[in-house]
Amino acid sequence: MNPASHSGKSRRKCDEIIRRMTESNADFDYHFTKDMDHALMLSRNANLDGYKTIVAVGGDGTINAVVNGFYSTDGFRLSDASLGVIYTGTSPDFNRSYNIPLTIDQAVDSIIKQKIREIPVGMITFENLTSTEIPEVRYFVCCTNIGLGASLARKANGGIRRKLGDFWGTFLSLIRLLFHFKSFSAISIERSQETTAHKLTNISVGITPYIASGIKVPVSFDPRKKEFYKMTVRKLNLFRVVPLLKKVYSGKPFRNTEYLSLESTTQIEFSSANTVEVEADGDPVGMLPCAIRFAQDNLPLIVSENL
Repeated sequence: MNPASHSGKSRRKCDEIIRRMTESNADFDYHFTKDMDHALMLSRNANLDGYKTIVAVGGDGTINAVVNGFYSTDGFRLSDASLGVIYTGTSPDFNRSYNIPLTIDQAVDSIIKQKIREIPVGMITFENLTSTEIPEVRYFVCCTNIGLGASLARKANGGIRRKLGDFWGTFLSLIRLLFHFKSFSAISIERSQETTAHKLTNISVGITPYIASGIKVPVSFDPRKKEFYKMTVRKLNLFRVVPLLKKVYSGKPFRNTEYLSLESTTQIEFSSANTVEVEADGDPVGMLPCAIRFAQDNLPLIVSENL
């Protein structure tokens, strides 16, 4: 449980969740997280200790940390435990994508009833290593961003969203970043084909249609089909921001243009001569080069009975 999520407003909700779980006569333990590394450690320990259900209470960062605790560095789950989510953050993109209830009563009820849906999980392997180092691996359930999206996550998470809200905080951070963000070039290897792209602003590689602050990618969403979408933004400037935002927030299909394109892929490798940051599910996690593919094991997720 992350009592600091939603600018600290979640502490009261955590107390309510404990009361509601106690009233349900469920056999449960709970822990408050100190930070995201602590959340990951608690999740990993719970997997290794034989818990059957592990619930993330918080926002996207908490969900991501708990998911990472389910997996080893080779893409396999550590146990047969299921993931439950009680959302107390600001932008419930993961919940929207998988029909997870947003109210506490309904979320607790779903966890008690245990309707399970297997979902794919993305896996990022960072490859800037010496021969003796173990690759660093991070997992994601919504989307990973390379470039501006990672810088935006760092900027917006720094406190401005707490003051202005999710949409306006993210939007203002984006406008500020555009004044000094430098485009980058990247080499991608996809389906054994190597391609070099220049003047890149951001590359999104995702699973779920809802990815950040209400953005909805116009993809045919089927979690049984292990396929990422790849949305690329190039040559972005202040004049193109409004048309771009209209397209990505409408959720409607669009034609690929010089500055915005959408494709599908199953795995992809990225490298760059530039210093380029990578984020996963809304938090910075590393730098290029990296490889993105699906984890070997799907994740059992508790969802609403009303599918």
